[in-house]
Amino acid sequence: MAMVIDKNIKETILSEVATQKLVRIPASKEDYFALAEELPFKVEYHENEIVTMGLASLWHEAIIMNLGGILNVLFFRNDEILVLGSNSGVQIPKFEGGYYMPDVTIVKGNPVFKENSTAIITNPYIIVEVLSPATKAFDLSEKLPEYKLIESLQQVIYVNPQKVSVSTFIRSETPNAWINQDFYSLEDSITVEGASISLTDIYRKIVFEQ
Repeated sequence: MAMVIDKNIKETILSEVATQKLVRIPASKEDYFALAEELPFKVEYHENEIVTMGLASLWHEAIIMNLGGILNVLFFRNDEILVLGSNSGVQIPKFEGGYYMPDVTIVKGNPVFKENSTAIITNPYIIVEVLSPATKAFDLSEKLPEYKLIESLQQVIYVNPQKVSVSTFIRSETPNAWINQDFYSLEDSITVEGASISLTDIYRKIVFEQ
């Protein structure tokens, strides 16, 4: 049975994304799931708020396709690894009912789903986020600390679409300690599950946003 959407919330979001770069609306978990099925862009749920930036830019989506394609080719013959796109959600363990939708998610082993869901997983292995001017602060200061609480997660990758800038956070063997590396040259490469990915390939055909 389909969930009933709160029309006031939906109309508010559609109105505000037309004029604001980042929209945050107080809402229930039920409203979130109903809206996530209906809205034509990605929405997330963070501490009792629906959060969205509306439709992403062309170059933002091009970087997602570049990196997602690279990862899919790298791990295509690895039956333990599954590469997922941005319509797959991740449940956040810190607070009940928190859901993010990374741009690319990698699962190692069998996916473990949230109860009564086939779209939201609880055991991401690697997460990729392409930043935007509107969501950069939210992604780094609010979402990253939540990601680090996911026990299965081993690496988070952030890509900046405005300039050559890629940051990776890799879980270390020390509890609660993550290794951060930042890369700023097309000659650099990042390491993902033992494989090397060049920034040249990540940014191939990209025209930098201003």
